[in-house]
Amino acid sequence: MDFETRDFTMLVKRTREKFDVSLDAAHDLIFADPAMRRLVAWRINHDAECRKQALRDVRRKGDQSRFVQDGDRIRFREPVIIQG
Repeated sequence: MDFETRDFTMLVKRTREKFDVSLDAAHDLIFADPAMRRLVAWRINHDAECRKQALRDVRRKGDQSRFVQDGDRIRFREPVIIQG
């Protein structure tokens, strides 16, 4: 699949418009799909601009970031499951 940065930007924009949600909520909806998570995980480790954006997210949000730096790689943070 040839998925460009502009394609992801458009997907986020359309998700926000369709569901009338915030930027973070749009990302939550998109990243809920395992195929999208794999695609984004690959992109952030192979595309300099995607990597830069993921690292910026890690620096700005810290433990609240969707991403975590693992050595020289970046991966999605494992979700915290609260049992009740």
